[in-house]
Amino acid sequence: MIRYGFCGFLIGVLLFLMSSCLGTDSTDTEDWALANAQIASFSVACDSVPELASVIFTIDQVNGEIFNKDSMPYGTILKEKVICTLTYEVGALGVQIMPEATGDTVSTTDSVDFTMPVKIVVYPYDGISQKTYVARLNIHQVNPDSIIWNRSSELIKGRAFDDIKVVLFNAKYILYALEKGIIRVYTSDNPDEGEWTAKSLTGLSENIDISQITEYDGLLYAVSGGVLFGSADGLEWKKTEGAPPIKALLGSVPEGAANKKTLLAAITDEDSEQLYFTVFDKETGWTTGDKVPDNFPLTGFGGVNYESMYYQRLLIAAGRDAKGNVSDKSWSTIDGRQWVALSNAGATFSPREGASVFGYDSCLFLFGGTNSTGAALKDIYRSKDNGVTWFSEDYVFPNDFAARGFTSAFVDKENYILLFGGKVGRDMKVLNELWRGRINRLGFKDD
Repeated sequence: MIRYGFCGFLIGVLLFLMSSCLGTDSTDTEDWALANAQIASFSVACDSVPELASVIFTIDQVNGEIFNKDSMPYGTILKEKVICTLTYEVGALGVQIMPEATGDTVSTTDSVDFTMPVKIVVYPYDGISQKTYVARLNIHQVNPDSIIWNRSSELIKGRAFDDIKVVLFNAKYILYALEKGIIRVYTSDNPDEGEWTAKSLTGLSENIDISQITEYDGLLYAVSGGVLFGSADGLEWKKTEGAPPIKALLGSVPEGAANKKTLLAAITDEDSEQLYFTVFDKETGWTTGDKVPDNFPLTGFGGVNYESMYYQRLLIAAGRDAKGNVSDKSWSTIDGRQWVALSNAGATFSPREGASVFGYDSCLFLFGGTNSTGAALKDIYRSKDNGVTWFSEDYVFPNDFAARGFTSAFVDKENYILLFGGKVGRDMKVLNELWRGRINRLGFKDD
């Protein structure tokens, strides 16, 4: 306990000195200053944790709280007590510092245990009033770069599907499901709440490849038996006239700062022996590009758009080629007619098909898939150079999260990764579920 020294004589001297400093013209000003117990600045330091010296503390005078808005990194450990440095707006006649961790009262010259909140009581010069603060040192209690996963809901309650594909179109999620040879469609504005509405579907046959449904120029496109179909709402589909026989629908290249035209990229079978890259744009129609390399994937690939050097690009990764081999490569294009293999053999994902590829946290992510033997995977790779190199990330999934391939993946406005469905096991059973996960630091608030 800090005691008041020199009894009334010292208080009288201090009052005289304060009066001399503040002047005698305003008694109100003197009273306010003598009763001012506010802390003006606060800092802590410790030799074993030098980073403490750069921590900036906020002083909330209204609520009596002292804290650092920017929490110290996860894993920071205070093995020793720290030295507190206080300054005051006017001064202090006495200060009590009471760490919650020990329950003791220490002086400002003592080291303080900050593993728990610390109570600070400041007594001003009037010897009557006081101000109490609670000071705390915030340290991230979870790894900011880890992902917490939660199973949000069953997608369509009580149904068992043979295939699922979810697309995001016109700010609405559309779920295409194959059930006993029948294609069903559902729409949702809030899929994480399990709110899906069954809709009528016309114009598509059961042999449509729902995995390659692609958006281009405000329409959805899909291939059924080599025939291209288009839809303005995802529900009513019509054959696209003038399209060549389509072997695979690869995706689209949106408009960018350097490339003004949007393109629909595909592979066509020109002479039944050689495959060619082919693109469609609304101004020039269909244009044939390069021959398709033998190791280029035709099925089971994941695709994503990204921008680099002012060009919008389309990247596809993993998949199975015409010879049936699963791929460990990613490919990129600007115009859909020419494609470049990007992956570095020394830093890439293991061969697979059915991987989900998406942009997240300013990088490209690749999740899951199935390997050459059909075994499902649940690993995550990250690429910081737009698909040239891929490195496995140690993101831990819950025990009840099954490895899977052919999952529809999206990132919502709150930085959650949404994983819809997927196929598991040797029989490729379809999962009727949604999982959500987010890198912890992307959910941290500034206030």
